[in-house]
Amino acid sequence: MLAEGLELAFNLGDPIEFVTNNPEPAIAHHCCICGPMTQLMRIRPIGRVEVLGVCFRPGGAYPFFFYPAVDLVNGYAEIDDLWGARGLGIVDRIRDDSHTTKERIDFLDRHFLYLLDKNQRNDSCVAATLDVIEALYGQVNIGRLAGLVGLSSRQLERRFKERVGMSPKQLCRSLRFKNIFKNIATSHTDCWVTTAQACGYYDQSHLIKDFKHYIGSSPTDYFINPQARESFFMGNF
Repeated sequence: MLAEGLELAFNLGDPIEFVTNNPEPAIAHHCCICGPMTQLMRIRPIGRVEVLGVCFRPGGAYPFFFYPAVDLVNGYAEIDDLWGARGLGIVDRIRDDSHTTKERIDFLDRHFLYLLDKNQRNDSCVAATLDVIEALYGQVNIGRLAGLVGLSSRQLERRFKERVGMSPKQLCRSLRFKNIFKNIATSHTDCWVTTAQACGYYDQSHLIKDFKHYIGSSPTDYFINPQARESFFMGNF
């Protein structure tokens, strides 16, 4: 899994194992909150799989969790770590009191709309910056972008780490990398070199560095050997 936004996962099945660069894998039993990813997180089901997930766009979870997003990067927390007894009550509603997926989604919609109305924590500068980064698939100059919203690069980075978790540069790097796969899927081409150039990789060494960072293999190994590929979810843009 490679996601720039926070993920809230209600586990309705057997425990799920999350594997990152940490020595010990994390086990999700009931409900966990996964932070933004600057590296790949692997998900290993241990038994029956049934998960209801809420995927927030980058910075989208900020009104709901009074916790610096940067502290959750490449990590996870149990829902009661952030929401206390209220979080455990939500888990009970999802697991025991709601019997269909629609009932669960309707309940979560009502809950988040209530919190959104109660906690107005908007940041127009961060929102505008996110829109530009998304529209240009991460191919932007951060200093120039900060100037457009009236901030210095350092000020913009501080706001991003508080609300999004990762810096603008890290977000751009992730989106640029993921755009390779989106382009290949939509253009139906196997020429990853041409696609990578279209995504802003003009230096092959940078492309290889990103592949090894996010996937753990070179682009040649990944695209030539389909059996070696791992299936991974790439949210949230």
